Amino acid sequence: MKVTNQSLFSLTIPIFLELMLTTIIGNVDTIMLGRYSDQAVGAVGGISQVLLIQTVILNFICLGSSILIAQYIGAQNKEGIQKAISVSLIMNLIMGLAIGFFYFWGWEWILVKIKLPSSLIEIGKFYFRIVGGLCFFQGITLTCSAIMKSFGNTKEILFVNVGINLLNILGNGMFIFGWFGAPILGVNGVGISTVVSRFIGAIVAITIMMKYCNFKFIYLKNFSFKIMKHILYIGIPSAGEYLSWSVAQLIILSMVNTMGTVEIAARTYLVLISSFIMTFSIALGNGTAIQVGQLVGANKKDEAYSQCLKSTKLSFLAAGIVSIIIILLKKPIMNFFTTDIAVLNAAYKVFIWMILIETGRTLNIVIINSLNASGDVRFPVTMGVISMYGIAVPLCWFLGLKLNLGLIGIWLGNAADEWVRGIIMLRRWKSKKWTKKSFI
Repeated sequence: MKVTNQSLFSLTIPIFLELMLTTIIGNVDTIMLGRYSDQAVGAVGGISQVLLIQTVILNFICLGSSILIAQYIGAQNKEGIQKAISVSLIMNLIMGLAIGFFYFWGWEWILVKIKLPSSLIEIGKFYFRIVGGLCFFQGITLTCSAIMKSFGNTKEILFVNVGINLLNILGNGMFIFGWFGAPILGVNGVGISTVVSRFIGAIVAITIMMKYCNFKFIYLKNFSFKIMKHILYIGIPSAGEYLSWSVAQLIILSMVNTMGTVEIAARTYLVLISSFIMTFSIALGNGTAIQVGQLVGANKKDEAYSQCLKSTKLSFLAAGIVSIIIILLKKPIMNFFTTDIAVLNAAYKVFIWMILIETGRTLNIVIINSLNASGDVRFPVTMGVISMYGIAVPLCWFLGLKLNLGLIGIWLGNAADEWVRGIIMLRRWKSKKWTKKSFI
């Protein structure tokens, strides 16, 4: 069992590289489909917001197990570690199969409910059914990744994710552009490529996890309902904040879908660009959470307190600088994705507001990760629900649709939510109420 005690830098950099490569190559579906058609981009962009829900649900088990494992590592409880690994693998496999069944048979009802135009539903329905229906492959990889990160072994899982995404690029090229004489299948081919690469990635991820964590399949028979309760107790509230955000974004997406295919395509590209800006914050938040979990488990809570605040300042500064660079380079960036004048004009208007939303978002990313890792899991989800549905959703409707500000109104509504929640989370961390929430 290889547990590594590493600095925040050595933890964060591999996670950052993994996220950056995953963002670049993982969004290759959108980038490559942009060369195929903007309608294909709109279809996959709308569907991807729905599929994000499956990732959130699978991640709540990953999040619960990773926090629990990190605290067990800090307490040097080897038996607890192995039981947590077993339970998380079984739970995510069952959850992935259940979600996949719902997506595969309920696809039409779901896509109509989010008001995706019928022309885009026709383009994307096979993609949705196959990628969503076989999401348990993704669940296995996510679980193994969370386990490895809890041990501090972040580099190994980086290589797995790079491999998965390179396979996805190869498959996309074959089915979008006809590489190696393959049939051109468009969005359907992208779906096939995604599923095949995830299948191979799941096999590799579980093999590596078993090696580095000294885990064997025989341990799976020792299923612990006590550990399952701990994971659910941690994971449901922890992921609840992100799930609440995802559902809120789905509601907001349904608003955008009423604006037309130009706005749908523009939003897809803007969200992709935002994902690059927040990559460092997410990596820093994950690295900080690993350290906070282990420090809390070792009862070094003052060190955990200082580390979170340092990471928050660094993340805020980085997000501001990157946002300014993106704003200055908006024309070459957007021209890389599309040449459609209407889509470009719709997107250009939003860029200036990116710095407002991305700096506010860093507070939530870093501090909420630390609160969850410390065991303070209920406060972020409670405030998240209040803010997202009390501020983000109604403001996006009022500014975007009622005042007819379009995508600008959507970005301003989201920015207001991020800043209000971010300030509340910062006050919560400084109050040190989380110091009494440890699970072990």
